[in-house]
Amino acid sequence: MGASAAAGAARPRVLAIGLLADELEAIRPLVGSLREVSELGDVHPEEYDVLIHTDANFNDGNAFPRRIAFAEPAVPANGRSNYMYNRIIHGDGMAPDSPTTIETQFTLASHFDVTKEARDLGLTGLVERSCVPAPGATYTGFNASVSPWRDVKALLSERLQRPLTLAAILDSPNEYDPDSAKPLDSAFWLPEIARREITEWIRTAFDYWRAHDPETFPQTAEWRSSAQWGAPSEIEARRELDAFDAEEERRRAEADAARERILDAAASTAEEGDEWRALVSETGDALVSAVRSAFEMLGFSVLDADTLVHHKGKKREDLRVSDGVWTVLVEVKGYTGAAKSNDLQQLAAAATMYGIAEGKPADALWYVVNAFRELDPVQRAEALAGREEDLEAFADSHNGCLIDTRDLFALRQKVALGKLDAAIARDSLKGARARFTADSNAT
Repeated sequence: MGASAAAGAARPRVLAIGLLADELEAIRPLVGSLREVSELGDVHPEEYDVLIHTDANFNDGNAFPRRIAFAEPAVPANGRSNYMYNRIIHGDGMAPDSPTTIETQFTLASHFDVTKEARDLGLTGLVERSCVPAPGATYTGFNASVSPWRDVKALLSERLQRPLTLAAILDSPNEYDPDSAKPLDSAFWLPEIARREITEWIRTAFDYWRAHDPETFPQTAEWRSSAQWGAPSEIEARRELDAFDAEEERRRAEADAARERILDAAASTAEEGDEWRALVSETGDALVSAVRSAFEMLGFSVLDADTLVHHKGKKREDLRVSDGVWTVLVEVKGYTGAAKSNDLQQLAAAATMYGIAEGKPADALWYVVNAFRELDPVQRAEALAGREEDLEAFADSHNGCLIDTRDLFALRQKVALGKLDAAIARDSLKGARARFTADSNAT
């Protein structure tokens, strides 16, 4: 196509660089005229209204007043050492007119924000489905304050303190001659993955520019897909498609709203979760309180032994746990390291004083221990591992039993989830000796 043909072509006159054959065919009905070239130097920019190009850097094609630029693909992580960072090249101390270029983000952000500008333009759905990187995928972006200066309408950015912008509309008024007839310089800067919705982005850009220049971007550019010139079967199919898209958009909005409600509910349960996990994370009074709550949930009656008048100022058991007339003395310990076998002796001494005070021995003694409490419960060593003879002697002398808080947690969890009756759980604890194991005693 020669210069005169380009100048007289139907508008908008679109120049394409780097598009695939199927992309060219998809956009052809949307434009007034279309030409494909391999180099910008092959044409005169003034003969075209829009440049659509791929593998673009930030300022490529600035001679064209309007552009839809799909960023050059991100540099793979294994090419990192050969890639120059924009923030290094154009960081603090550089001249204010240093041109902005794109950078590849290797320390990937986990979350991205669709901006207020995108929402105001009605582009939330389009940005979400075409611009958000796949989890773990490397992506490109630019700093929001750009040079040469442009008004940046960010559409998608990292949720970080100094975010990269991944998609934006960049407008640059004619600073030198505001009365010039030269059209507003405007670019849609999009990630390379946005090409999967290339036709929608072209429609969006044309609608955006039409507000400033209706003659260059007439509504009739898509006349082949308009109802005025369509067959009845096309019109009906398009109506069904529009209805489907509207319903899908409504469904997505409802799903997003429902997910937000569930996220809020999940966040509100965090405090309750910490209280529930105290059984395997805490020590001291907090652990004693958690153990007491667990036994009470299983249906035991629990007394804080420190509240007894004759215990004041003396070291005795922590809890007295009863099931009817059956009573067990409970010592509760939490350790960052291993459990201590001398705790068994302390509990035996408490049992002697109980027998003197009550005139009868306790029915059992329980040593409830939260050892290695700062580790993942799954990775913790067994409490008093290798001290089975001590535990057997504890069982023979006092009907004693060591209860790891992890096993108590598992037993409580089964009851809470309805997988085990509380009475059976109580009986499994009352019948345990030496070492209680939730899986073997409460199945």
